[in-house]
Amino acid sequence: MSGTVGELATCSLQEWLEQLDEAATAADEARLPEGAFGVSVVCGRVSHVQASNDAFLLDDGQAARWVRAARAEGDGSSLSAAMLRPGDFVAVSLPQPWQVAMYEQPETLTVLHALSIDLLARPPGVAGQFPQPSGEWYRLQKEGRSHIRKLEQRAQVLAATRRFFAQRGFVEIEAPLMVPSPGLELHLAAFQVQPSARYLITSPEYQLKRLLTGGMRRIYSLGKVFRHGELGPHHNPEFTMLEWYRAYADWTSVAHDVAELCAELAQTLHGSTKVRYRGQELDLTPPWPQLTVAQAVRQHTGIELCGDETTAQLLEKLAAAGLPLPAPSTDAKDGAAAQWNWDDVFFSLFLNHVEPKLFAPPTDGSAQRPFFLYDWPAPLCALARRKPTAPQVVERFEAYALGLELCNGFGELCDPTEQRQRLLSDASERQRRGLPVYPLDERFLQALDEGLPPSGGVALGIDRIVMLLLDAAQLRDVLPFSADEL
Repeated sequence: MSGTVGELATCSLQEWLEQLDEAATAADEARLPEGAFGVSVVCGRVSHVQASNDAFLLDDGQAARWVRAARAEGDGSSLSAAMLRPGDFVAVSLPQPWQVAMYEQPETLTVLHALSIDLLARPPGVAGQFPQPSGEWYRLQKEGRSHIRKLEQRAQVLAATRRFFAQRGFVEIEAPLMVPSPGLELHLAAFQVQPSARYLITSPEYQLKRLLTGGMRRIYSLGKVFRHGELGPHHNPEFTMLEWYRAYADWTSVAHDVAELCAELAQTLHGSTKVRYRGQELDLTPPWPQLTVAQAVRQHTGIELCGDETTAQLLEKLAAAGLPLPAPSTDAKDGAAAQWNWDDVFFSLFLNHVEPKLFAPPTDGSAQRPFFLYDWPAPLCALARRKPTAPQVVERFEAYALGLELCNGFGELCDPTEQRQRLLSDASERQRRGLPVYPLDERFLQALDEGLPPSGGVALGIDRIVMLLLDAAQLRDVLPFSADEL
């Protein structure tokens, strides 16, 4: 950075050190640039003090170096290290890096000699104990500043994502955060905004589809969404969702976008489409393999999944395959008898007996590949259209990478009558299970009446993509603040 009006620092410590390395390559004074002589001001904090050596460790959040005042004999115009204590904010005036390089070898320079040292502030809560394990400095700076580095790389991902869509003619939409209906899918739980009859969005889907109806063709939203009860290694109640739509396109077009985007983000951060995650190499190069849900279930359990089975028929298939039956649901209200739900039975089958086998390392030692799982059973999606040639499944796809679910996309349902019926069915099922029943979004349904063009859309979790690209163990490692840190 270069200093601006009103800014104390003229450069960061890291920039000063980089300029020093560059200056060391200058063969003679004739090659020194204009302004090579003068003063650089670096601001930071005192993290350690060695009063016996009249030195302190200056840390500006990016780099750290020992500093000693280089004042003339009897000159008391600058602070000494003995006057400082850990946690102090200081401004250190240093010779320009080019000037230092004329007299010292950068590789042997262990202590920087300051022209002056000024105390800027002394936080009362530090009292010489710095950094404090419960403090913000320790939280971000521990483990070799790894958290700060991940947040910087996260910012690169967000910037590269916006470039990706701008280059393809997409318009970014700032979706509203408070909406009259957060969606009625059975797995969603929303935060209500009191005392209004509004909810924090679980997805900007309804609003973006209204814009498609209004004539917009390529749109995306990159922002926060909120889901109650989602907290764990791969979940946070507030997270960043990237959602985009292509009018006059099908689900394969946005699936192609997913693979292209992930590959480009990997190139941005690592210069390669190959990354390491969970100790395995992952090759993000498009195109990604595809597999139907029915193929995956047949391959790993022998069960022929149709998608239009009754709950009883699905239970019979599990029993015939020798698989344990899930416990019946106990979420019904008013003392209603426990019973099996179709989605509970399916996910017991899929999560316990299919999904773990989808991510086994290749036997030939090659890199793992992400893949798309598509053609999901119709009962599992309220907003995707049925596949015309196989109406027992819907045009839904998910992308997986080494066990991490990255996105959920659809060939969008455009039929207003069927969409209303599905939402009412979900509302009735939510009521039966004792779940909150949210209002229907009538403006969304009116937009479908007006006409939604054939479209493909997908929602992708940015936090998970950053996790994957940075080989982070859990979501909190790539968030500025996780829910329990607020």
